[in-house]
Amino acid sequence: MWQRRTASAISTLGPTYFITTACTWTDSSCSALPITPPSPGPGCPGPSRSTATYGPTSPGCPGHVGLGDSGHGQLGFKSSKVDPTRLTFPACAEVAELEASLPPWEKHWMVTDVLMKGDQTFILSSVGTFTAVAVPSGFVPDHIIHVGSLFIATVILSMGDRQVISGRNDYGQLGLGHGNGLSGFVDLPFWVDRIITSSLFFVFLSGRQLLFAGKVPIHIAQSGLLPGFSEDDFCITATPLRFPERVKGFWCDDYQIVWVTEGATHFFHHGKLTVVPIEATAFSEDLYIRFCDSTGQWFKVVGESDGVAELVECEAPIRRAEIIPVDIDSTPQS
Repeated sequence: MWQRRTASAISTLGPTYFITTACTWTDSSCSALPITPPSPGPGCPGPSRSTATYGPTSPGCPGHVGLGDSGHGQLGFKSSKVDPTRLTFPACAEVAELEASLPPWEKHWMVTDVLMKGDQTFILSSVGTFTAVAVPSGFVPDHIIHVGSLFIATVILSMGDRQVISGRNDYGQLGLGHGNGLSGFVDLPFWVDRIITSSLFFVFLSGRQLLFAGKVPIHIAQSGLLPGFSEDDFCITATPLRFPERVKGFWCDDYQIVWVTEGATHFFHHGKLTVVPIEATAFSEDLYIRFCDSTGQWFKVVGESDGVAELVECEAPIRRAEIIPVDIDSTPQS
């Protein structure tokens, strides 16, 4: 059976897999992966009953393996069905040179991060990405943030305490101070830990702040969290949302916004703010508005009194939105 004997990494996107591993053939009754290993190629050691390494010593041998759907080229070539196939890196000579220089049992260490999302794959190594992308000179990323689908994807690459960004920017949602398109990656003037996306705007989690950028929707404008901006304004420079008290959780989309404070959850939707008297961890709007508390119990809103929701226990919904834990400082209100 095919059994991994050293550290490895597996990333998946639906039916697509990227595997980086140093493998051995052993006389074992268990298999580390439910797939058939690639056949040995010329110059590659075949299977044996010893612990001899079965590694990428020639183009026909596995080292970094892809399988599944690559219809949009997410494995470096287009194919609707890919059997386990060794991946090569002709678009980045430095990566190919690094892989060739490593012995079979160390090739898996060259991959430092993998992210597969929206029919796109980013693979990082110690000398850069596996397909060269336009980054500032000398920038070798060690971490990826990748959000959105194929045509509205946004990617942030990090190198230590420096970050660069690329993506759709027609509403100024990258927070760079303009609404121009980008042909590559540019430096970020603020730090990003996470991105909350919508079709019109982004909210960036930046340390103990939430920064808004993009076209202002009605619920953001009416919430009072972005003073100085009205509905349909363009906020092209990342601007902190202003909360009157410390915020423990946050979630938003094109139509609603939720934030959690001490002992309460604030839900703004259809021009109306409702205060829910629990610290919610998730919510749902499928049949009626429901919130989940920290114990996992769900409640539905059955009424309201003086702006505070009246709740009764209910069953868990099929679909839910998880509220993102944050720790956001309060902002003095003018």
